[in-house]
Amino acid sequence: MPTQGKQQHIEFPSAQTHVLVGMPGTFRKDPDYFNLYVGNHILGGSGLVSKLFDEIREKRGLAYGASSSFSPMLKKGPFIVGLQTRNDQTQQALEVLNKTLADFINNGPTEAELVAAKKNITGGFAMRFDTNKKLVNYVSMIGFYDMPLDYLDTFQQNVEQVTVASIKEAFKRRIDTALLQTVTVGKTEAKTEGKTEGKTEGKSAK
Repeated sequence: MPTQGKQQHIEFPSAQTHVLVGMPGTFRKDPDYFNLYVGNHILGGSGLVSKLFDEIREKRGLAYGASSSFSPMLKKGPFIVGLQTRNDQTQQALEVLNKTLADFINNGPTEAELVAAKKNITGGFAMRFDTNKKLVNYVSMIGFYDMPLDYLDTFQQNVEQVTVASIKEAFKRRIDTALLQTVTVGKTEAKTEGKTEGKTEGKSAK
């Protein structure tokens, strides 16, 4: 577990900057697992209807998309929020990302958002194991992580038990914004190059 938040930039000659923000999140047998799972669906796991997508893409046009995810493992796996944005919009997009995450941790989702998320998750539940490959993946996960054998039978019930309050409490326990690790990969020399070019042209005119 990190002891303080850090930010690292990796210079790369690209038109867009890739942004990843995260920290260790949850594990398979975490009592908060379903609260975090449903909460993340609302925050950034549901694609076009998530809060991150709405704030970053729909309202401000700062990125083609933004998403978040938990990767539970035997021990705490990563919680990651990511986006790609134009180089000159990186700082603004990062500020909106961090504010949206902080607001969600402090306030949780609305009741309407929770109801919609539950319907979406449970409504598509049967599609999670509609092929042998998907079913084998679930069986493997249950065996490897020593999960209850009725995991699939009780999945929807566990989702339905999630509340706005339990989501907020779980995120406050598991995600500390002061410990977030931020990595950006892209080009930050656009403004500097513009100034250099201006000076060169001035010298040539003389």
